[in-house]
Order: sequence, then structure tokens, then C-alpha cells
Amino acid sequence: MAEKKPTDKKTNDKKNKKKRYRILKVFVLIIILAGFIAGGATVGAVLGIIKEAGPIDATNIYELLDESSFILDSNGEVIEKVQSEGLRIIIDYQNMPEDLINAFVAIEDERFWIHSGVDIKRIFGAAWTNLKTGSKQGASTINQQLAKLIFLTKEQTLTRKITDAYYGILINRQLSKDQILEAYMNTIPLGSGANGVEAAAQVYFSKSVGDLTLAESALIAGITRNPSRYSPMRTITKDKVTEDHHILYDGDPTYTIVYNDDYQDRMETVLAMMLQHNYITEDEYNAALDEDIKASLNPNRFFAEEISSYFGDLVKRDVINALEKEGYSSEDANSLLRSGGLRIYSTMDVRIQKILEEEYDNPDNFPGTLKDSEGNLLRDEEGNIQPQSAMVITDYHTGEIKALVGGRMISGQKIFNRALSTRQPGSSMKPLAAYTPAIDQGFTAATVIDDTPIYLDKDHPDKPWPNNWYKEGYYGLITFREAIQQSSNVGAVKVATMLGADETSAIATMLEYIEKMGITTVVRSSHPVVRGNKIYSDETFSTVLGGMTMGVTPIDMASAYGVYANEGVYIEPITFTKIYDRHGNLLYENKPEVRRVLTPQVSYIMTDMLKTAVSAGTGSRARLDTNNSEIPVAGKTGTTSENKDAWFVGFTPYYSASVWIGNDIPKTLVDGSRISTELWKKVMARVHEGYTPKSFTMPEDIIRVNVCTESGKLPSELCALDPRGSRVRSEVFIRGTEPKEVCDVHVIADIHVPTGKLATELTPPWEIESKVFIQRTVPYYPEEHNGIEPADFIYELPTESYDPLTDWLDVDPNMPGYEEYYDEYFNDPNENNEEDNDEETNEDQDPIIDSNND
Repeated sequence: MAEKKPTDKKTNDKKNKKKRYRILKVFVLIIILAGFIAGGATVGAVLGIIKEAGPIDATNIYELLDESSFILDSNGEVIEKVQSEGLRIIIDYQNMPEDLINAFVAIEDERFWIHSGVDIKRIFGAAWTNLKTGSKQGASTINQQLAKLIFLTKEQTLTRKITDAYYGILINRQLSKDQILEAYMNTIPLGSGANGVEAAAQVYFSKSVGDLTLAESALIAGITRNPSRYSPMRTITKDKVTEDHHILYDGDPTYTIVYNDDYQDRMETVLAMMLQHNYITEDEYNAALDEDIKASLNPNRFFAEEISSYFGDLVKRDVINALEKEGYSSEDANSLLRSGGLRIYSTMDVRIQKILEEEYDNPDNFPGTLKDSEGNLLRDEEGNIQPQSAMVITDYHTGEIKALVGGRMISGQKIFNRALSTRQPGSSMKPLAAYTPAIDQGFTAATVIDDTPIYLDKDHPDKPWPNNWYKEGYYGLITFREAIQQSSNVGAVKVATMLGADETSAIATMLEYIEKMGITTVVRSSHPVVRGNKIYSDETFSTVLGGMTMGVTPIDMASAYGVYANEGVYIEPITFTKIYDRHGNLLYENKPEVRRVLTPQVSYIMTDMLKTAVSAGTGSRARLDTNNSEIPVAGKTGTTSENKDAWFVGFTPYYSASVWIGNDIPKTLVDGSRISTELWKKVMARVHEGYTPKSFTMPEDIIRVNVCTESGKLPSELCALDPRGSRVRSEVFIRGTEPKEVCDVHVIADIHVPTGKLATELTPPWEIESKVFIQRTVPYYPEEHNGIEPADFIYELPTESYDPLTDWLDVDPNMPGYEEYYDEYFNDPNENNEEDNDEETNEDQDPIIDSNND
């Protein structure tokens, strides 16, 4: 290899020169330059310009430069360049390859290593060329170009020319040659929005400068003369693309990047200058000419093409908020983010994010999507596909959001992020608002409530509220577990009423737990929402059913359910972990809030009940395997009134995730609950591919006890004889909360089979049967509820007894023993014998029995 840059570079301070000589030299150079440009300028005018220019401090150049900030994924790979004017990535001098340094020196300032900021020989040479040919040849050194880039404007005036020469000399005094080159090569515009050599290497070749070939280095150095002309690629609108263009990138919806071969001659000139100055050999020169630059061009878009901007936008919002908490003004925080050269480590797992994006780009996952006659997706007035959706996946062990989508099939910048917008959560709020505080208060998964009408609508006190969604209307006696499994509205509200001594205290407890679990949108009556002439807050039992004033966000819901899986510990959701400044120093470490909300035992009981809701309840479509056992899922569906919002929020031993589906302007969904649950499964099944089967962690002091589901107590022998089948179930309890009493709801009684009434001593023995019934500890009377009977009411112990005077007509006279029974209980021994023997009235029939009732 030929000689590279000299190792004994001369420094800019000529310590062996006298100060008087330096001043004189500057003075002479300025006069010469002024004469060359404008002629006739006086020494006094030059000195006035220098005085007006004032001093500079070249040692803080990097503080004056804008440098692009980048967002990286959790593995340190760039996923987005923060939007700013152009791209700049500052790189240290020692990381710049010699070929690249020599290429710049050879083409831009061949005597860089020996001049003192202004090249007198080059000035006279350029002047002579200009006079001889009439063409304009530049004489600016690298020092002067750096001065223009950092300290001066682009105006072409005599004052500016004199000033940049003066500043070029000052820069030479304040910085070493290495420092000058480093600053210059990090600053120079190099086309296609790239500022500096590292940015250019990334923009054109998607590589760092350390990986550039000789030809690629020469190409980049040659761009400086005219970036718009010598850039090897151009960005044009799609309507300008022709078949003659060689397309380098066509992934943008508006623009296409095409190949530009105007760089070729300029690159060859740079290589020739490097050869002339002995920076490369003849063989290296020829090999560089043979390189296929077109093939090596690989435009870097500085974002992951498969990933929408939703996640990055949220990261930027959170970074600005964090910087403001550190004392930065809003303006300074924004400026630092966009041009401070920050490296922001996000929490995104790109593998999971891509899975999420792919599923959201598949219209088959959204059967309610409208299409025209040709199968094209229809959009609303805003140009958005409907219904819309959002999904968030978090690692509840750390609070890190691993993937997020805030909408589907929306091009361009994702301004409206539905993962942050509030919608009504429906039944997915029930575990947070009712069952969690109840379990924490000592109730159990086996606690029984009566799913029967209640009347909590103060405006309509005679009308049952709430109503259940299922066709049976009311189930009757059900445990907490069954109420969650079947998503009983009445059950959830009745549980909520049990949280306090009165309505006020019960609602206060309910809201306290909702907020502790991580829901940030609760509206208190002290700060209500006013809409028209009405005032709204969440201090109502409607909140249990998801009827909230503002609603909830998918991020909050995913984090709240993560508390169950994380053994009762809430960790604030975060989108980034660390911020480093342009020098690689840690600027900010994001430490999320961590707080214990529930005991591990309470969390496990809730997890186990929510697992049942997936194994055999309304969320069964979310199961990742048939038995919901290999990687179990626990969670809850949520559907609002009129089916305008559909949710599924669930978790596995690895992640917590929430899905919302609905129209931006709320409209009734077709089968929204099924769609949201199936979408959750499709995404999470792919996310968990290859994961080791794992169960939810059972803490100490969790025991299993057999109970009767009708009483929540220890089973008697009658519980297994329930006509619906055995009501004995194995249930989990926190040690000390298990039942001690035996079931008192199941009873056995003799009944008159034809009427179903309780048998008496007058009941025909052949029509008596012993049966097992339920007997509510708090009686329920349908006549007090407009005749409404819960589904289990047919198994209730009868309250009426058999009366032979009214019920015997139902007896079959042909049944064996009938005559003896009749003679014993119904014949009057004093009755007139003549009537008994009257053939007209007694022949072949009983005078009392109506033949129509046989």
C-alpha cells in the first residue's frame, strides 16, 4: 500500500515563530484574498471586517452541531431515526478509515497537513486559473469550509470571504489537524439528507464508515463539490418513475429512490487524485474502478419497514416527559430529542412487534370490515379502515411494553394512537372493580351470590338493574368463580355492593382498587366531567360493568391484568429504558414505579378464576392449547352495551396483553367479542412459539378443598345427588379462608310426583319419591319480581304441600292400590247405601271423578 497521510503532521501553532510575524502573515493573506475577490479594498476595511467578526471558540464545535437521535429496540438495533432536518451521526476520528480521510484531503485540500488554515499557493493558483480560463475554481481549505459550515452563513460576499479566511486560521490555532478533520467530516453535507461521513455511509450503503471500500470512500468524498448532483441516488415521486430508472427502494407510498450515475466521473477524479498524491497504488486504483457501486448501493431508511410509527411516537412522547421531569423546558426537551444525538433504548421486541403488525395487516382477522363489490376495503371520511383496533403486549415482570399497535391499515404518520385513547371496557372491568377487592377482603372463589333481580336504578326503582346478557336471564345461586366464568352482570354488581357497609363505602373501595391496579382514567366526583347540563363521575355501580365516564386505555388494561400474573406487584408500563447523550454518557435511566397492590395469594386466586373464564367460559377462544394447560391463559372478555366496544384482556406466564376492537365513531359491532378474543389468540400463539410450557406460580398457603357450589361450604352427602349432577368441586383457598361448615342448601324431601308438591301423610304412597333440592338461605319469591324465575328455581324445595282435596284429581285410578287408598281416605262410612247402589249414577264410573281428567 502506498504512503498514507503523514504521521508527523504539523500542528497549527508555530511556536518557533514570533508573534509579530504571525500577525503580519495574517494581515498579508487577508489583503491578498481581499484583492482577489473584490480588489481595491483597503487594509482598514479588512481590519474592520475582522474586528466585526469577533472571536470564535472552535473547541465547542460539537455543541453547535445538530446530531440525529435514534430509537433502538431492546437488542440495540435501530428502529427509527427521530425526525429532524437531515441526518448526522458523529463519529470519532480514530474510527474513520484512512482511505476515507485521504480521499477528502486529496480532493478538497491537498496541502491540508502543511498549511496554517489558508492555502496561499492554492489562492494564487485558483486566481491564475480563473484569469486564464474564465472558470471559477475554489480555493477554500478544509478549515475555511468548516468555518463556513459552523460559524458563517452561505452568503457570497466579500465580508464573508474575508471572515472565513480569518476563522480558518483561528481554527488552525485552536484545534489539531486531527480534530479539524474530525469536525469537518462530521459536518460536511453529503446529499440525500446526510451530514457527515457516517451518515452518508449509512444512507447510501447501510453500513458504518469502517466497512467502506476504497471506491465507496472516494464516492462519498466526491459528493462534497455538489451534493445534489453527485449523490448516487435520487428521490423522486412515483409518477416520475420510468422504465429507464434503476429502482433502489420503492417501499414508501409516495416516493421512490432511483440510481444516479452522475457520481461516476467525480469518483474517478477522486481516485486519480489519491493516486497522484501516493495515497493508493496503481493496483488499488484499478481495483477501485472495477467495483460495482450500483450493486453495493443499499439505501437505509432508518426505520424498520415492517413496523408502524405507533411505538416510536409513544417513545418520543415519554422521552420528552422524562426530560421535563429532569428540569428541561418543553422547548429544550424537544430540541434535545430531535437534534441532540441521543441514543434511546426502547423496550420493543422487534420479533413480537412484527407479529403484531402482520396480524393487524390481515383483513381476515376483522370480519366486520366493509368491502366494495371488487373486494377493496372501504374507508371512512378520514380515510381509515373500520372497525379499528389496538393491542398492547407487556412484560409484566419489568413493566416493559414489548409491542404495540394503535390502529390498523393506516398509512403515513400514525397520529391517532388508539392504544392511548380511552374506550368503555365492558365486562373486562369486573375483575378489577368487584372480585379483586372482595377476595382481598376475605371472600373466596367459592363464595355464593344469588344471580337474581336487583333494583339499583334510582331513576327507575321498580325496574331490575343491571340485566344479564345471557338468554337464561338469571342463573340463581353461583359462586364467584362461576360468576366470572359466565360474566354475570348481576353477580358482579352484587359483589361490589358487598365491599362496604353502605353504597358510598362500597363504591369508594371499588375505585380505590381500580386505581391501585393501574387504571389512570378514573373520574371522581370531586373533579367530575361536565357534558351539557349533566355531571358525570365513576362513583356509581355502573363502573363495575365498564360504564365509565372516560373509559380506559389498552395500555392501562394490559398493565392492570399483569398485576395478577406478577403475584400482586404493579409495575408502571414503560416504553424505553435508557437515554444516552451524543458522547455515550448515560443521560437518563427510566426506572418505573413499582408497588405491591395485592398479596401473592389474592393474585393467585384471581388468576385461577380468570383461567377458568378462558378454559370454560366466555374467553374460551383465547386458549393457546385445547386444555389451557401447557401455556395457560387467564383473562376476561369485555363487551359494552349495544356491542360498540369489544375487548379481551389476558395474560400467560410470560406476557400480559389487551385487545380492543371498535369503530372510531362508536357503532354496533357484529360478533366483536369473538373477533377480539380470536385476534388475541392468533397474535399470542405466534408470540409464544417455541416457549417452554409453564404454569402460573402458586404461592405458599394456597390449599384445595372440596366444596358445594350451591352453598360454598363443605359438601354433605346430598351435594353429589343434585339432580343436575354432583355440585361438589375442588376449589382453591387462601389458608384460613376455607369453609368449616357443611352445606345447608341441599336438602332431601318426599314429594308427590304428579304435582311436585311436598308429600304429606295423605299422599298416595305410590306417588311419593324422595328427591334432593336446594333451599336458599335467603328465600326468593318470583311473585315479587314480576314472575321472574332464575334458572335454578326448578330445583328449589317446593313450598306447597300435597292436598288430597285439590290434588287427588291427578291420580290415576288404574294404579295398583288405588281402591284401598280411596276407601281409606275418601269413602264416608255414613254415606247413604241407596246412593251407593244406584246403578244410574254409579255404573262403571265414580260420581266424583271427571272423565276428562283421566
